[in-house]
Formats: sequence, C-alpha cells, structure tokens
Amino acid sequence: TYTFAAPEEVPNGPWVDEIIFFAEEDLGKVKDMLLKGDMNIYFVDIRDPQIFDEMKKSPKLAYKFAFGGNFELSPNPAEFETGEFNPFVNARIREALNYIIDRNYVIDEILAGLGLPKFLPITTYGPDYALIADVAIYIENKYSYDFEKGREIIFEEMKKMGAELKDGKWYYNGKPVVIKFVIRSDPGDPRKQMGDYISSQLEKLGFTVERMYKTKTEASPIVFQSAPEQGLWHLYTGGWIGGLSRDEGWTYLLFYAPDYLGAYYPLWNAYKIEPEDHEVFEKLWFNEYSSYEEKAELLAKASAAAIKYSYRVWIIDQIQPFVYRKEIKVAADLGSGFSSVITARTLRYKDKVGGTIKAGNQAFFVEPWNPIAGTNWMYDRIVINFLREPVFISNPYTAISMPNRVEELTLYLQKDIPVIQVADWYKLEKVDKVEVPADAWYAFDPINEKVITAGEAGVKYAKAKVVANFGDMIGKMEYHDGTNMSLGDWLLQFSLAFARANPDHPLYDENYVQGLNLWRRTFVAWRIVSEHPLIIEVYHNYTALEAWEIAVAHVDDFFPDFPWHGIALGMIGEEKGELAFSRNKAQQTGAEWMNYVAGESLSKLVGYIDEAIAEKYIPFKKFLSQYITEDEAVERYNAIKAWYDKHGHLWVQCGPYYLDTVDVNAKQAVLKAFRKHPDKADKWSWLAEPPVPQAKLEGPDTILTGLGAQFKLTLTMKNKPYPNDRIKEVKYLVIDSGGNIVAKRTSSALDDGVWAIDIPSELSSTFSPGTYTLFVIAVSKDVAMPSVVKKSFAVQSLSEYINSLVSEIETKVNAKISSLENGVNSLNSEVQSLKETISSLQASINTLTTLSAVSLIIAIIAIILSLRKQKISK
Repeated sequence: TYTFAAPEEVPNGPWVDEIIFFAEEDLGKVKDMLLKGDMNIYFVDIRDPQIFDEMKKSPKLAYKFAFGGNFELSPNPAEFETGEFNPFVNARIREALNYIIDRNYVIDEILAGLGLPKFLPITTYGPDYALIADVAIYIENKYSYDFEKGREIIFEEMKKMGAELKDGKWYYNGKPVVIKFVIRSDPGDPRKQMGDYISSQLEKLGFTVERMYKTKTEASPIVFQSAPEQGLWHLYTGGWIGGLSRDEGWTYLLFYAPDYLGAYYPLWNAYKIEPEDHEVFEKLWFNEYSSYEEKAELLAKASAAAIKYSYRVWIIDQIQPFVYRKEIKVAADLGSGFSSVITARTLRYKDKVGGTIKAGNQAFFVEPWNPIAGTNWMYDRIVINFLREPVFISNPYTAISMPNRVEELTLYLQKDIPVIQVADWYKLEKVDKVEVPADAWYAFDPINEKVITAGEAGVKYAKAKVVANFGDMIGKMEYHDGTNMSLGDWLLQFSLAFARANPDHPLYDENYVQGLNLWRRTFVAWRIVSEHPLIIEVYHNYTALEAWEIAVAHVDDFFPDFPWHGIALGMIGEEKGELAFSRNKAQQTGAEWMNYVAGESLSKLVGYIDEAIAEKYIPFKKFLSQYITEDEAVERYNAIKAWYDKHGHLWVQCGPYYLDTVDVNAKQAVLKAFRKHPDKADKWSWLAEPPVPQAKLEGPDTILTGLGAQFKLTLTMKNKPYPNDRIKEVKYLVIDSGGNIVAKRTSSALDDGVWAIDIPSELSSTFSPGTYTLFVIAVSKDVAMPSVVKKSFAVQSLSEYINSLVSEIETKVNAKISSLENGVNSLNSEVQSLKETISSLQASINTLTTLSAVSLIIAIIAIILSLRKQKISK
C-alpha cells in the first residue's frame, strides 16, 4: 500500500497569511531574535561584520548577498546666506576629497572586507562598469589614496579663497573654519566609523570638525529638507540602495543635476553643471545612442564630469548580507536584496502554506506616506512593496522587466532604430514609420478640464508604438477597500500629472515641473483602444539598445495601483491650502506634508471624506464625470470611510497584501494576505535562486616578452560547468604597475565552462618588464552582474629570463660543487677519523699485548713458586 502526499494548495495572493513588521535597529538584538525564532527575517543588510560572522556560523540561519548598496560623502556646494565660509563651494576641494579617503582602509578595517572601492555612480563590477572597465580602472588608479596630493590641492585652493593657516588650523576672517559634518549614527551602521575616520583626515588638514552624530530621522530634516543655503551642514555620510540595473547611465543626471531629484530635495537645486556635461547626462538618461561603443564614449565623458564636480564622493560599493531563518524560503534581488518587489512575492515557509512571518526592519514611517510625493526612504518602501501592484517586475538576477499585469504586448518600432533582443515575452515589429492617430491623447488642460489631442497639438509621428493588453481588469481588479478598478482610476492619474505642472492650478508644484519636462521629452501620446479587455496604445520617443526597455517605456505611467477616491482626498486638502503632497510645496506654503497613515494630516484627510460624500465630489469633474458617476463617487468614499473605521488609516492599494493596522509610535505594521488578488502565490517561485557563475583564474606567475602565454578561466555553478551558451562574453584587461590599460581583448571557449585567456606573442612583445594585473570579466546572459577575477603576474624580457636561467643554473651547479666539496671534505674527515680509530685500536692492541705478556710472566712465576713449594715439603 502506498500513501501519496496531497499536492500543495496554492492560494491567491501571497504564500503566508500575515506579516508583522517591527523596527529593531540594534543588530545584536536582531541576531538574538533570529536565533530564538522571535524574528524570521530581517529586511535590512547586516552591516556589522562581527555580528554577521556570528550569524553565518549558526545552523539555524541562512543568508543571501546583494551588491546594490553604497556609501558616499555628500558635500554641500551652496554659498551660505549666513556669510559663513564653505570650502566645498570649490569644485577642486570637493574633487580632492577623493585623495584623502583610503577606501581600502574603510573596507578592511571598518567593513571587514564586505565592500569594493567606489569612485563612480555606476556599480563597481556592474554591467556599465564592464562596458567602460578601462576608463573606470584608470580613474580608480588616478584617484587612489594619496593624502599628500589631496593636502597640496586643498591648501592651494583654501589660500586662493582667502583662508589662512595658523598653527596648523584654517581660519577665515579671523574665525576657525568649522566643518559641520552630519554623520549617520544609527545602531550597526558603519557610517559612524567612516565619518569619524574622514573627520580625523580633515583635522589632519587643519579643519575644525563638528561631528554631528544623527540617526536617519534626525539627519533628514537637516540634509534633505532644509535649503542648502541655510548652512546647517557641510558634509553628510550618504548611503543609497537600488535594484539591479542593466543600464546605469541615468545615475549621472540623477546624482549630479537638479532635473529629477530637485523636485524632491532642495540640495539638488544647488548643483550647477556646464551645458556640454548636461547634454551628455541627458543622452545617457534618454538612451540617445545607437551602439554600445557610443554609450561607452558617453559614459567615459560622464565619469570624467562626475569626478570634476564631485557633488558626491563615492566611497564603497557594499557587499550586503541579508539574513533569515532556514525554515524560510525567499528570493533576493542581486542589487537591492530584500528591499525588492520580488522578495514580497516569494516570501514563504518551506514546509507549509500560510502562517505568520515576523519581519524585522531597521525603521519605517521615516517620512509621510502619500501616493503622489510621499516618502522615498528605503525602510518605508520595503513595506510598501508588499502592498503595491507593479505593471512590470524586474528580474532580480538579469534586471530585465517581466510582465506582471500585462497579458500581451507588441512593440512597433521605427526600423532605422538599432536594437538587440534579450527577452522574448513581447512581440517586436519593425515599421517604416510610426504614425500618431489624431485622436490620441497628447496632454490635459487642467484649467478647462479638457484633453488635448495629438491632432490639436500638431503631433504626427513617434519613434515607437506599444500596444499593451491588460486583460479584463476594469471592474474586476479589486482594491483593498473592496472597490473595483475603473477607467476613472486611470484617467485621474493622467489629469493630475498635468495639473501639478500648471502654474494657474491650485495643485501646482513648481519643483514638480522639472520632472514632468523630463518625462515629456519622450512621452508623446496614448489612447484607450478597448475597455474589455483593457487595451491601451502608447506612443513615445524613448529609445534603448535593448528592445524590451522601449517596450515597457511609459506603459505603466497611468496605471492606478492607488484608487482615484483616495488621491482625491489629498487633492481636496491641497486645494484648501491645508495639506501638500510634496515636501517642497509644504515648506513653501506652510501646509502640512500629507500623511495617509498617521498624524494630524490623517485626521484632516478623514474629515474630507464627509465633505466629498456631501458634495458627491469628482475631481476634474467636467472631464472625469464621463467615467465616474456621482453614485459611484459616493460609494467609493463610503468604502474608504469604512476602511478607515476598521484599519485606522487611508492606505489602499491592490497588491498581494493589505495594510491591516499601523502603530507609528511603536514602529509596527501588520500586513495581511489579500486573497482577492488575481495571481496565485507561486507565480514567481521559479526565481528562488540566482544562476551566478563562480569564477576561478589560473595561469603562470611570469611571462616573457615576445612569447605567448595562456591563462585559464573556469566558470561553474553548483560545482558544475557553467554552460557556454549562457555566457554573453568573456573579456580581459591587462594593467601595468602605473595603472595604465595596456591590453583589452575578448576570450574564447576551450570547453564547457572553460575559457582561454590568451596573451599572444605580438601582445607580450609590447610589455615592458615589471608587474602586471590581469582582469577577466565574464558576463552571463542570466545574471546582470558580471563575474570579475584578477591575477598578478610578472613580465620579463627574454634576455633577463636567460640571464636568470643562467644565474639559476649557476647557483644550482655551485650548490652541487659545494655539495661535492662538502662530500670530499666529509670523506677526508671520515678517513682521518678512521685513521684515528685505527691508531686508537693499535694503541689498545699494544696495551693488551703488554698486559698479556705481564700476565704470562706472572703466571710463569706463580708456577715456578708452586713447584718450589712442592719440593720443600717432601
């Protein structure tokens, strides 16, 4: 008789029933809670090397690594309105900060090896790093630790600025130059030690440093919310984390120009860059290049500009360990670890469906939650990732977008735009030209509440057309408060985007305009083709080398994972002047930055519900009343009112979990499974483990000029050869002792998982004698992060080699001769010893002979005497 286990029942929504999020900053307590089972998973990387070392030894715990976090030093480049001296308005002084920071010291002494030196906004050993490895390594060598060089530049510039060095201290107008250094001091955060180290380096240069130790919540108002001109700070120990990205060209505009983040953080508006550099940054942001070679040229220019401005002094790319108990199964993004959407979709117990997960977080509710311009803190986004519903989900290992809500997608692309195909989930058709229909929606006039069509705007063509089928979701996709998605939800998002950029509208936010202008550069128009199923057409001018990026561009711009009636409450508050969606507008108007989960603004938002019911309020009524009836509006407001009465907040989305309860003071949130979610829990289970190749490089320690040499790269996964057809390319660089790139070539496969790194004779003949480093970069098709290994070797000339051989042979011969001489001497010694032994024996024999003779004589005498005695007695 055989008993078969019942197949696992896969629920709708998530695998587990409930997640209890709570904040715990003390990593020592985190370790104890994980070991005891009081915590199942910790969503932030373990930054204390000693604690992680203890954790990884436990049989109860498991861990995964991510590579998307980094640490940097942010200088404040603004002229202070107080008149206080700020040395960091000087670009050369900011640039010189690179020289005074020993990144290897930080890695070895503070991070216990869990990091890589970082000089650029792109990820060290990431895809774009691999593309410009020669440039990146040149910059790393040029700006490597050189304290004296940094001192020389800083001293020169300080004197030019009118500062004086007296008794080893800098003064300006008779006052000490004090650097107000905001140093993050959250428990377990290595930035406190980094800040102390950098402070000591600055003090050696003659600066007086005021070390302002601040937690995340204390630092944010000073660094991110205040105007930089106020002069509240000079330096900040920054840190960033992001998902894995195949393309990081956008990071230059993001971190060095005000175009995007200037809408959120006043600091970015102090960044001034030259037009030619801004043009390069924009081309990378908008992917305005037609080949990888052209992109590499732009990245090289952007990297040089980034160092020149040094609005960020990058220090470390982290190797981040994320820890959880072994009874848990979960996927982690190679870039962002557990702070990714894929973690929310795969978290489960290995041996059961359902149950409660106790999830630790370093903090949350750091800043207000609202659906338009709320918190951007990682700790808050970790929780929101469980609640939201993205149209596309990024593959955690390749960073290629995968469809989550789109059922079918076709990209029609102008045929002269060069692209490559690296994904097969969509259709690509090349066409002579992409015509924009006259009735497509180009923009929205929020004053007259009227759509502006492409025909009215005179727009006729675009570079791409995307037809996206979302399936039959209208009227069926359910929000957490029980209401169903309608076209009104989509169209509010569209209308609001233009209202916030119109100076004549009460929702206008001047800092938002920059972001809209960036978006407008590539978005052309859209239209709804069908409601059941929901099919939309998007026309745009966004281009990229990989076609999937063009296919997903702008498709999710108006996807409403937050319902219109929830957003409408915030609109009422902003129109009244009592609340504001963004931090910047709140500061400018004196209104409260609105929060949908706590605080006074929540009470105000709840108060607007009854007003909205009484007025049967429909935002942009002249337009949206075509899609939203007054009865539906009242029904929606009643639904969110009932939601608030039950849950105590207004956060409503349509993801696999809903926010059940919130306790901001206790830093706790309870999430529960939303079983009306359309997807089964196992939809993304196939992404549990990353197919990362393990690389090993072997080869000679010495090669000769003019003679060929071969190194061998072995790629494996789980102790098996890594399939060659899953490798995109293997290339190598040879770098001399001065940091110069002397060779850059590609490699060929010898066998499955084995690659030849050939240095032919014509290449080695160009090498001068000395020490070299071989960098080998293997790029997998299945993992965006390349595997990078290196090996040092010596180069000798043939004459040097022959001389060394002769010298070696001579040494060996001399050693042999010496050995023979020693042998002869030893033999002579042995002969002499033998002679002495014989002589000694001879002496012994002589002595014995003498003794024998004496004994014989004595014996004879004794006999004679005896005979004599016998004769006398007779």
